[in-house]
Amino acid sequence: MQLLHTDIRKCEQQNKGGRLFKKFAASLMLALALAGALFTLSSQGAHAQAASGCYTVVSGDTLSGIALRYGTSWQTLASYNHIANPNLIFPGQQVCIPGQGSSNATSVSVQSQASTASQSVSGSIPQMIYQVFGSYGAQALSVAQCESSLNPYATNSSSGAAGLFQFLPSTWATTSQAAYSPYNAAANIRAAYEVFARDGFTWREWSCQP
Repeated sequence: MQLLHTDIRKCEQQNKGGRLFKKFAASLMLALALAGALFTLSSQGAHAQAASGCYTVVSGDTLSGIALRYGTSWQTLASYNHIANPNLIFPGQQVCIPGQGSSNATSVSVQSQASTASQSVSGSIPQMIYQVFGSYGAQALSVAQCESSLNPYATNSSSGAAGLFQFLPSTWATTSQAAYSPYNAAANIRAAYEVFARDGFTWREWSCQP
């Protein structure tokens, strides 16, 4: 009888172990299936984003970080997307990546240009300069003070230079603000930052230096 009870206990232990193993195996399979599904969705999303040729900015992004991710430079992205102030990008903004999805890229570039042109800049002239130039505000204010005495309607009768930062017509035509009057203070400030940034954050195109 003793042997019989021992055999019964062994069978019960084996069955219990088998049931636990089956539960563990089932849980493991479910976890693997969920992980596989999430990876597929993530891959599809990444592929769709890459195929579209644009990146949607999320909170915490910087233009330099996006550039590093796509193997380019922040200067290239700023120029390609007509971003006047590379220190100011916003969640939900579309940043076009050169060489990816050219058709869509053109559309996004136009949208970015319109967004830049309508960027809200308000307040006094010095306040607007600081809003656009950020940490370079003091330098920009010094240059504008020297160039135009902070008069948005200043004109150089000899060269035809106009506005706060005294843009020559030929230079003004190369900026994303060319559709606006150079006497528009906000547009003139945006254009000045654009030229300043594309020149490697130097004031080489101005007679006045900070």
